[in-house]
This record gives sequence, C-alpha cells and structure tokens, in this order.
Amino acid sequence: MKRILLLILVIVLGIGMVIMGCGGAPPAEEEEEEEEEQPRQEIVLDFASFWGATDFQYYGFKDWAKSVSDLVIDETTQWKMKFNWYAAVSPPALRTGVQTGTYDIVTAGPGYYAGVYPTWSVAEQAADTNVLPRKNALTMSMAVQALWDDPASTALRDEFAAVEPNCKVMFYWSTGPGYFLMVEGKQVRTLEDFPGKKIRSANPASNCAITALGGTPVAKPMSAALEAFQSGTIDGILCPTDTPKGFGLSAYVRQLTVAPISYQFVFWQLINKDTWNSLPAEVQNIMTRVNKQYTEYFGKLRTWGELDGLGFCRQLGWNTTWFEYDLPNENPTEYARWLAAIYPSCVNEWIAGNATRQALWDKFVQLQKYYTNTDPWKSWSPGSLGGPPSYASPPPPTPPTTFP
Repeated sequence: MKRILLLILVIVLGIGMVIMGCGGAPPAEEEEEEEEEQPRQEIVLDFASFWGATDFQYYGFKDWAKSVSDLVIDETTQWKMKFNWYAAVSPPALRTGVQTGTYDIVTAGPGYYAGVYPTWSVAEQAADTNVLPRKNALTMSMAVQALWDDPASTALRDEFAAVEPNCKVMFYWSTGPGYFLMVEGKQVRTLEDFPGKKIRSANPASNCAITALGGTPVAKPMSAALEAFQSGTIDGILCPTDTPKGFGLSAYVRQLTVAPISYQFVFWQLINKDTWNSLPAEVQNIMTRVNKQYTEYFGKLRTWGELDGLGFCRQLGWNTTWFEYDLPNENPTEYARWLAAIYPSCVNEWIAGNATRQALWDKFVQLQKYYTNTDPWKSWSPGSLGGPPSYASPPPPTPPTTFP
C-alpha cells in the first residue's frame, strides 16, 4: 500500500513539474522600453534672390541648402532644416529685407547699391587684362573671396560692418568677363559706334567704362533689364553671356562683342545676424564649413552657366541676325584703342590718390594673377560647346561632397 501511495505521489509530482515546464519559468522582469526618439525641431529660413526661379544660379542655391540640410540630419539629432524660396526680388528689397529680418538669407551684390559700398568697386574696375587677368568666373570668384579673407582687407570689412550692422557675409563669388550684348543694328565694334548708344550698366565701375568708351550708361539691376529692352530705353547691356537665357533677353539682344577689359561683378550671400545668432551652434558650424566650399562651386557654376548661355544664343538659329565679334582677337588694334580709353583712367579715378584703395587694388591684382596661373583653378574647364547645330552645353559642375 505504501508503495502504491509513493508511486502515486511520484506521478503527481511529475505531472506538476510537466505542467510548470509548459507554463515556462516565472516571467523575468520586463526589459525597459527603449526611449522613443524625439521628433526633430525644424529650423525654417527664408531665402531670397534677384535671380528668377528658373535661372541656373538656383541650381547653386538649392545645392547649398541641400548640403546644409543633409549635414544637419547626419551630424545632429535634434534639428532639421527647411528653406522657403523667394525669387526675382529687387535688389533694394533684398537689402532692406535681410537688414530687417524679412528674409533670413539673400543673394545679391554690392555693385547694385551705388555709393553704399564704394570700396568694393576695387574688384569691378575696368582694366587691362594683362594687368588684371579675367579668365573665367572660377578664377575671378576665388580672387574676390581671397581679397575679403585677407587680413589686410580691413577697409572692406569695416565698410560692410558700418552699413550692414545687422548682416553677416556667408561667402562671395563673381561673374566671368563682360560682353556688350546689343539689339540688332546697334552693334559696337569701334569707339565711333558708342556715341548715342544707351547701355545698361550694373555698377559704378561699368558706368565709368561705358562713359569712357563714349556711350551713355543706364544704371539698372538685371531684374529690370528686360523691361528696359521692351520699352526701348536701352540699346544694349554690359553683362555676362548667361543673361539672354536666364533673364529672357534673347528676344532683344542679337549682337555680341567680347570686351573682357570692361566688366566684373561681385556677388554675395548674406544672412541676418539675429537669424544667425538664433541658430544652434552645431548648425552654425555646419553652415560655416559648407560656405567655405561654395565660392569655388559657384565660380565653376557661373563659368558653366555663361558658356551654356552662349550656346543658347547660338542655338536659337540666329544665323542671319545673331552676330558675334571677338574684338581682342579679330581687331587687336581697335581693342587697344578701347583699352587706352578706359584704363588706367577708370582705376585712377576710383583710387584718387587714396593709399588704402591703392593697397587693395594691388592686392586684388596679385590675387587675380595667382588664381589665373595656379592649379587646380588654372586648368579647370567646364568643357566646350558642341559644334553646329546643337551647341550642346557641357554638364554642370558637381556640387561639393566633403566639408572639412
């Protein structure tokens, strides 16, 4: 009997252990739930420019914004970026807007504000290209940024601080050499062609060059050039070759004369200081690193865009009315007359015996020569246009991918 009871007890215990085994071990303490990732705070910035939204420069603006946005996502955990875009804003509205904070970031240039930045005319003077070489927008952009960064260029920085106390410079870039783009029948091939011609000028230095050649300068921002052509108040424009495509001038300009001695225009990207100070330190650091890479990129982009614009003009099929005149190569004797008319008188008029301006001019000449004759800038090229009938543009430059 005892054996039977013992056997029953063993069986009962065995069944209990099986039941407990099926139920599993007592539940362990639940692991702490992973902390939920907090949503990123969005930083929204208003970006305004005088270029139209379809102009090639907007490639650059959007690339700059993407570079900043991508790095903010990669290198921070708390922030993300959003940009609101405002195109074709007039230069006066851009300046007022970034001063007051209506716009956080703007792109324009000091030459649009006559009398406000007289010292910056150093980089826009008409000059002998043997003295001040103007190869393309890349070499010219690098020299402009280097002039601003030079420790001795306190006059430029002091001038900016005095008239723009609410703004901070992000970076500079430049056009390439200038051209006279004229309406049909108004070509300028000799000095005798200039009297009576009304030509849009971009900046005080252009005013001097056009006047010295015998024409009448009409100061207007590029955003107003199309209206001036439509109304017949100008016969031509002194500018780079991207404008017929980017600003709709192809309906009017028909005759082009190469004149690299006559023109350069400086661009800048500014940010409102209150906006800048409100940005997290990590975002400021990212923007600073990106800015350092974009002078070179915009120089390459403009070099490409000006070549693309020339191809666009040719591509329109203006084989009977489109006229190109490479003055320095086709008529060097006449080109020497143009040079004698404007240089060094325009430069001397700007320097006017001022030692500070003389020093800036000498430094700028030195920098232009350096970037024109030093690799990698010396040897870089966007490629060449294809031959007739396509005049296909080379591909645009690749945006920066590393930001030390």
